[in-house]
Amino acid sequence: MAIHLIALKGALVRITKKIAFSALATALVAGLMIAQPAKAATDLTIGTVLDIDKLDPHTSTNFETIRDLGLVYGSLVEVGSGNVIHPGLASSWVFSNGGKTLTLKLRSGVKFHDGTAFDSADVKATLERILNTATGAVARSNVSTIASIATPTPSQVVLTLSVPNVPILAALDGVNVAMLSSDDIAAGKVGGTNKPNGTGPYKFVSWTAGQQVKLSANTSYWKGAPTIPNITIRVIPNEASILAALNAGTIQFAAITDPLIIKQVGKNLNVIKTPALQYYALQFNTKVAPLNDVNVRLAIQCAIDRNEFVTTALLGQGAISGPITSPAFKSDTSARPCPTVDLAKSKAYLAAAGKTSLTFKVLVTSNGWATSQAMAQNLKAQLAKANITMELDITDQATYVPRWLAADFVATLANNGGRIDPDTMYTRYFTSTGNLNKVATYSSATLDANFLLGKSSGLKAVRTKAYDAITKELEDNAVWVWLATPYEYRVTSKNLRNFTLLATGSYLPLRDAKLS
Repeated sequence: MAIHLIALKGALVRITKKIAFSALATALVAGLMIAQPAKAATDLTIGTVLDIDKLDPHTSTNFETIRDLGLVYGSLVEVGSGNVIHPGLASSWVFSNGGKTLTLKLRSGVKFHDGTAFDSADVKATLERILNTATGAVARSNVSTIASIATPTPSQVVLTLSVPNVPILAALDGVNVAMLSSDDIAAGKVGGTNKPNGTGPYKFVSWTAGQQVKLSANTSYWKGAPTIPNITIRVIPNEASILAALNAGTIQFAAITDPLIIKQVGKNLNVIKTPALQYYALQFNTKVAPLNDVNVRLAIQCAIDRNEFVTTALLGQGAISGPITSPAFKSDTSARPCPTVDLAKSKAYLAAAGKTSLTFKVLVTSNGWATSQAMAQNLKAQLAKANITMELDITDQATYVPRWLAADFVATLANNGGRIDPDTMYTRYFTSTGNLNKVATYSSATLDANFLLGKSSGLKAVRTKAYDAITKELEDNAVWVWLATPYEYRVTSKNLRNFTLLATGSYLPLRDAKLS
């Protein structure tokens, strides 16, 4: 019954509101139930629906794991406001040899949390660990052009690249390329039950699975000790309960994904908002029936009204998206087989596949983000108009992530992270040697060639042409159905100061924040 109601335009909003307000009423009690003894006014408690799922930064794909570990580890460069690359553990760098050599000068005086000094040996060991296929590092493809790593001095690293690589700097940002201690790597003390030992602004204290992560300020941090001495990231069942806890003052900070919850935030709290780099997509496994037929995939693509998806499932709080969300190379959403919904074209594609109807199953996370199931129901209702049945395989995030990584799906509704450069965003997915190509399930010689061209050219026009060609191939073959980009939201107490929300969603700016 609920599915039929949701199929009516705008009904999803009314139903979601009714459910959310009911949940909020329950959450008012829940907010009291999750209240803990008051902390010192300077400590920060963050509320999140997701728990972290591992402690190895190089293999992490879970958004909350990446955010939490981003406070513990440091990377050679950092992406800041305006998606600009800034020095991190590398204080400066220079390209030479036609873009095939990158020399990095390391920041002096940096220490790991165990008190040992950070130097070029750690950089070399870290990059070699990422490049080692046995590690299963998420960012391996992004740095795979590193042919050799030299360490002439403890403060200098020289990367020799197999081809000129303009985006390599962007590839050196973030948790998936976090710098590790060479001693820890040699001793096998990374991930598992080993306590994270980073160079970041906060030290890892403890993780109680399903409950909370505790961090304490790194007083020896290279940028100066953070003002907030302790951070607790607490797992709370749903975003309505998170809002209740914010109102009760038991937490002071939260990443909210549901626009309906944002609409309910009162004047007693601050809402910070910025367009996100991440994107929602209906990912297809192009290697299994019925989605191994391009006409079937195009039929699905043409039956989806992305404008309705944004208006209904996102309450208008987002933008229709193509494959590339990187601001300087953003895909043209009008240059796709069906820029707007076209049911006649959808049925024609089905006919070309020898079908009058279609049924396929979609893997959906129940708690990966607040609106995941509502989005799935919206797409299901839309596709039904084209005689396409989308069956929902709903599972929790702890099960979803391993299945996603194993490509154990016919299709899946995904919320994937974007990057400031298309190369670091998609080389790992859509090149034949990409370490996430198993998840993407599609590659070609032309994609490989265009990714190489985009990577190696220093000319904006050449890079733009390459990435436009990549977008066209992905869209014309309906490899996935790219839907929309949302906003990043942070809701905070009024007394939180000096926090800047980045398009990457990183918690790292909390190093500069304070509670007054």
